[in-house]
Amino acid sequence: MTISKSATNGPPTPHLLRRGAAALGITVAVLLGSQSSAQAQTAESPHPVAASSASSPTKLRTTDAGAASPETSLSPMCGNPAPGHAACYALRAADPAPTARVGAAEQPAGLSPQDIQSAYNLPTDGGAGQTVAIVDAYDNPNAEADLAVYRAQYGLPPCTTENGCFSKVDQRGGTDYPTSNEGWAGEIALDLDMVSAAAPQAHILLVETDNDGLDRLAAGVDRAVALGARYVSNSYGRPGDSDTDEPLYGASYDHPGVAVVAASGDYRYGVSFPSTLPTVTAVGGTNLVADPATARGWSETVWQRDSYGPGSGCATEQVKPAFQKDTGCGGRSVADVSAVADNVAVYSTFGSKGVGWQRYGGTSVATPVIAGVYALAGPPRPGTQPNAYPYATGGVGLNDVTAGSNGTCDVAYLCAAGPGYDGPTGLGTPSGLAAFRSGPSGTLAGVVTDSKTGKPVAGATVGAGLDVTTTLADGSYTLNLPAGRVDGLTVTRFGYRTTTSPALDITDNQTLNRRYSLRPIPRVKVRGTVRDDSGHGWPLYARVAVEGSPETPVWTDPVTGAYTVALPEGADYKLDVTAALPGYEPVTRAVTVGHRNTTADLALSVDPDLATAIGYTPQRADHAEAFSSIAAPSAGWSVANASGTTNGWQFDDPIGRGNATGGSGSFAVVESDQGPFGPHQNSELVTPAYDLSKAQSAELSFKTAYLVNLTQQHMTVDASTDGGATWAGVWAGPKVSGSADHLTVHVPLRQFAGKRSVRLRFHFVADWGYYWAIDDVDVQTRLMTAVPGGLVAGTVREAGSGTGLVGATVADTSVHDSGAVTVATPEDPAVGDGLYTLFVARTGKHTLSAAASGHVTRTRTAVVHGDKVSRQDFRLVRRR
Repeated sequence: MTISKSATNGPPTPHLLRRGAAALGITVAVLLGSQSSAQAQTAESPHPVAASSASSPTKLRTTDAGAASPETSLSPMCGNPAPGHAACYALRAADPAPTARVGAAEQPAGLSPQDIQSAYNLPTDGGAGQTVAIVDAYDNPNAEADLAVYRAQYGLPPCTTENGCFSKVDQRGGTDYPTSNEGWAGEIALDLDMVSAAAPQAHILLVETDNDGLDRLAAGVDRAVALGARYVSNSYGRPGDSDTDEPLYGASYDHPGVAVVAASGDYRYGVSFPSTLPTVTAVGGTNLVADPATARGWSETVWQRDSYGPGSGCATEQVKPAFQKDTGCGGRSVADVSAVADNVAVYSTFGSKGVGWQRYGGTSVATPVIAGVYALAGPPRPGTQPNAYPYATGGVGLNDVTAGSNGTCDVAYLCAAGPGYDGPTGLGTPSGLAAFRSGPSGTLAGVVTDSKTGKPVAGATVGAGLDVTTTLADGSYTLNLPAGRVDGLTVTRFGYRTTTSPALDITDNQTLNRRYSLRPIPRVKVRGTVRDDSGHGWPLYARVAVEGSPETPVWTDPVTGAYTVALPEGADYKLDVTAALPGYEPVTRAVTVGHRNTTADLALSVDPDLATAIGYTPQRADHAEAFSSIAAPSAGWSVANASGTTNGWQFDDPIGRGNATGGSGSFAVVESDQGPFGPHQNSELVTPAYDLSKAQSAELSFKTAYLVNLTQQHMTVDASTDGGATWAGVWAGPKVSGSADHLTVHVPLRQFAGKRSVRLRFHFVADWGYYWAIDDVDVQTRLMTAVPGGLVAGTVREAGSGTGLVGATVADTSVHDSGAVTVATPEDPAVGDGLYTLFVARTGKHTLSAAASGHVTRTRTAVVHGDKVSRQDFRLVRRR
């Protein structure tokens, strides 16, 4: 017998029934992939079980002209995504057999374009002049042909390559289409049909990416925008909230003035990238049912069928958009809006899963519908984020969905519908177009000049609120603004006094011309030197930038470390300093600039973790524990179980699981999988005290394997400097439910460097959880020590022309394999290309050689001074 635990992210995972459960008389439905148990019964256990066919299925609506459809389960078109990839969110109903053709008097089973237009009060002929882009992975070779059948069936105008309505490109904008994929082909057919249903007159651009990698899909979004699309539909995602997704791919989904729309996911409570991004419209899903008893004629609840429902939740790794005002989530709340996510008719002929008319579901239905609604509402205003539009109407233009849920969660509105904003349906579903348009707008245009010289000022900021633009090289600007009275518009530029514009009256579709002049602020000089602060104290060649200044950086002198920068008087600034030599940590220093020149010296420390600074030797010491004894770990380690709990950390592999951590032999493990039902585990594995008083940094590493459900199990690593009286978290454990094995975790401990006594604890708390295993725990202390010697710096140039030679080698002839390679200095014309810095371990006279391809090698004598920088330049003659 098998049992599934409740999950917050992704499909439920089959799980072995623990010992003793049979005595409780439990019979629980099993969900394997998309198949659910035919006979689900109620479990005599208080613990949550993954939703299955035990849930009451939603009755399917029958269109007036169509025959009743049997209630069938949904199956995903795309499987679980591999790391770094996404899955499509199309779900196909397992009807007995797709219908290849229907008669003239018949309608396919499922909701039609006319149903969608009626339910959401959409124009039946909208979208003219707009282009909606669909970004999907792989190729559907039948896409255009299938779209023609769908549109003809429902009386929609043809949309073909020939008439210019339909276009298909690869992710580079060409016609080298990727390989076909059956699952994604179904997604493509669904997306094309739903955009057609919502916006029948809109042009459709299909961008097919090489595969389902997040990098490829992100490139597809950029390509769609580059080709002119103002509305981009993304019916895919990677479950979870990662702190790496936004830095890697977020820019591709951040296009002000473009409505980028993404599905919230199909696996109930839990978020999915890219819908977590604060720059996209995250789309949830509803069950849409005809309801003649209502004035609207339709009713909606949170979509739920089988184990599926819309994704929702709190993306804590993302910044909360300013327009979101809900208080239960400190990050980005998902979703924003929603639309139908079940029982829509789709025509698709590619693949073996059915040819002809089929019924689809998932937030992949809702997403292209919302993209189409944006297209109906008209072009977004330049520079604005269209996902903010629905929040600005106060509920006008939206159907508030108040019933249903997609699971359980700590903050109720993030998983249960209610009046106003909620996670599964956002602000609601479209009721006309008012919530998806930016409103009337006009244009402000002109030039910004320097009041003293009359010359144009480039890079000035002109704007009010979120409406901002920057002047071009000729000082000109163009800014789209909402129609009406605009107060508080300012013109700013570093080094100038801010100008505030009088109130402006902006007229819809009109251009207002205004010329502004800026008064320059007097400058004073900030001078100083940048030096090493880790033992040598020598001057450093470094980049000095001023936050907010487009005129910096300036660079220090490579030999003296001196710099000078002229800054506007009477203000506070921050200097960001980065050494050109590798292995130093950057530093930021605040500087107050008055009316007189000021001095600001700066010192940079070597990074003991990188350990790449020249002139220093890394010293590292390891304090390792391999759990070689099955009875107990080494001296100083301890296990503590909270009062009333048992079954804590053990070292004898109590259920014969085997070491899956990547280590060998015995290991430490805490087994929640074999305990009694109910709250039963709160166990700490505590290390000995580590002396980090002489360390500049430290790092914890350990090998691990685990299976975790975040609603029932929590794993953390904490540190204490007071003997365990208080603890601070250093590792928060996995953020997505699932499993991992052969994983090595690295945890920085630099904040504890210099502390004499540091203990760590591996803390496991579970209420019917799974397990956590660790092995090869190591705390490594790190220290950088200075090697006696000095630096030689200079340039290598070509004799005669004076051209700096990049890639030349300067070496101490008395030291084998020594050398420094010359580099370019594009930001520092004062030094020029061909710069090198060489560490020499002994003071006194040294013979240095400079060699470059195609040039005659030359030697020079340099005098090296301890902890100082000596200058030695070279001129090389070109070989004949």
